[in-house]
Amino acid sequence: NGGGPRVRGSHGLLSTALYRFGASAPTQYALEGAVASCAVGINWFKDSLGMIGTAPEISSLAAQVPEGTEGLVFVPAFGGLLAPHWRDDARATLVGLTLAHDKRHVARAVLEGIAHQAKEVTVCMAADTGAALTGLRVDGGVALSDELLQYQADLCGIAVQRPRDVETTALGAAIAAGLGAGVWSSIADIPSSGDDIERTFEPAICEEERTARCASWQKAVESSFGWARE
Repeated sequence: NGGGPRVRGSHGLLSTALYRFGASAPTQYALEGAVASCAVGINWFKDSLGMIGTAPEISSLAAQVPEGTEGLVFVPAFGGLLAPHWRDDARATLVGLTLAHDKRHVARAVLEGIAHQAKEVTVCMAADTGAALTGLRVDGGVALSDELLQYQADLCGIAVQRPRDVETTALGAAIAAGLGAGVWSSIADIPSSGDDIERTFEPAICEEERTARCASWQKAVESSFGWARE
C-alpha cells in the first residue's frame, strides 16, 4: 500500500489503484507484483504429474528433504513470466536434475519456486519505495504450508507472519461492504486485526546460503527465456 499520490515503479512492478472508500475520499494506490504462474506449479505437480492426491501433500513431501533440493530449481513460467521480468517467451523450467533426485526434491523445488518469485517482488518494492523490508505478512490458501513459509523467511531474510484467518481478500470485501452500509463511518473505526498472528517463521539459513540459492534461481530464470514459439 503506497497510499497517495500514485506510486510509480521503475523495477518491473505495476502501479495500481487499491481502493477508495466513498465518492469524496482520496484514492489509495499500491505497487503490485503481478505473477502469472506461481502456485499453479502445485496443481501441475498434483494433476499433471499425479505425484500427490491433494495439494497439501506437497508440503509433507517437501519436508522429507530438510537438507534442501540438492541443486534442483523450478521456475513456474507456464505461460511466461510477469513481474519483474515481463518475458512472454519464458516457459516452466526444471533444472539441475540428477539421478539422486526424486519427487520429494521436485516437491520442495516447486514450493521454493513460489518463495523465489515473492522474494523478487519484495526486492523490487524495496528499491522503488526506498524502504527496507522488515517483515512480511502472508495470506491465501497456500499460506497454510509451513514449509513454504519457512522457505520464504529463509530467502527474504526476514520474519514471515501468518494470520489466523488467511482469507484476507474476503475480509477486505467485508470491510468495504461494512463501510458502504454504514456499519463503520471511517477506516479509523474498524478494529485492527494486526495482532491476530497465528505463527511467525524466522530465517534459519545464513546470508551466504541465501545468496547462493538466489543466484541459482537467477540462472534458472535466465534458462527459461526464449522457449515460446511464435
